[in-house]
Amino acid sequence: MVGVKRWMRSYGNQVLRRYGAEIVPTAILFEWQRARVDKGCWNDCPLPDDAAGYLQPNNPKLIELKQRYKAFDPAVTTPLVWTDGYVSAEDIAHFRGDNAWIWQVPNIHAYGITLYYLKSIDRFRLLDKLVEDNSFGNFTFPIAGRFVSRDLLDSIAEIYFLDRHLGIGSRTGLRVLDVGAGYGRLAHRMVSALPGIESFFCTDAIPVSTFVSDFYLRYRGVERAHVIPLDEIDKTLSDHPVDLAINIHSFSECRTQAIEWWARLLSKHRVKNLMVVPNHCGTQGERLFTNDRHDFLPLLERYGYRMVLKEPKFLDPVVQEYGLQPSWNHLLELRA
Repeated sequence: MVGVKRWMRSYGNQVLRRYGAEIVPTAILFEWQRARVDKGCWNDCPLPDDAAGYLQPNNPKLIELKQRYKAFDPAVTTPLVWTDGYVSAEDIAHFRGDNAWIWQVPNIHAYGITLYYLKSIDRFRLLDKLVEDNSFGNFTFPIAGRFVSRDLLDSIAEIYFLDRHLGIGSRTGLRVLDVGAGYGRLAHRMVSALPGIESFFCTDAIPVSTFVSDFYLRYRGVERAHVIPLDEIDKTLSDHPVDLAINIHSFSECRTQAIEWWARLLSKHRVKNLMVVPNHCGTQGERLFTNDRHDFLPLLERYGYRMVLKEPKFLDPVVQEYGLQPSWNHLLELRA
């Protein structure tokens, strides 16, 4: 019987290796490698009393936003990924869990490697300034005497990228726009960490993201961050010019028509710098691709944006290989 099993595994591996797979004993896998997660999930924690009733699909404010966005330009509001039903009622209530807003891997080793890497470059001591909790379904891991999450670690990595190349840590009067801001996690972190930020605007073409980020930033008491509904963003940029636009894993989830709409808007309002992080990892992340494999760099170039540099999320190649959700950061500048 043992010989039959050995033969079956050997033969099976011969076939599977053609497709980049292999049979291995479950006993040699880590717990996070054995877990199967086929749909969104969240950390089971109680919601604040006011949040449980507010974060509902039938909230009148969310219904109004959906109606307003439906009446807006379909070039930007027609989704590629965020179609009806993509976000469930449970996702809205537990928006910081493992779902469409921020996918979270259960690999605690990646969290540990990333934490210690960030500690080695943390000249502003952001790991001391920024704290984490498990509110709204967030997954946290206790490492090195503190709790960390993907929200926290990604945000710190992004802040240091922008500081290396734009010096945001020492600037004053900085005005930022987050395009596709999700639930507002980067606004929360950047405004909390950097007193030189004058204003941070969050906008999104997905009404439920606008709804959730408005709630979350009020919940965190982030006074210099403002959530702007899509149909007000043009006027807001006219009245309050910004220096930097950020797009983290959002353009990749858009149709090319929507990306062009945003590029036209940013160029119209002379937004000088644009940071873009595509969804694809590894060597694919060196290119600006949508999820359906369209290269959208030419669209940005059409409206005057030129690539200044692209850089791995982690400058250490070992961390870039094994750290938390490695990706590539792209910095563009308006030169037209």
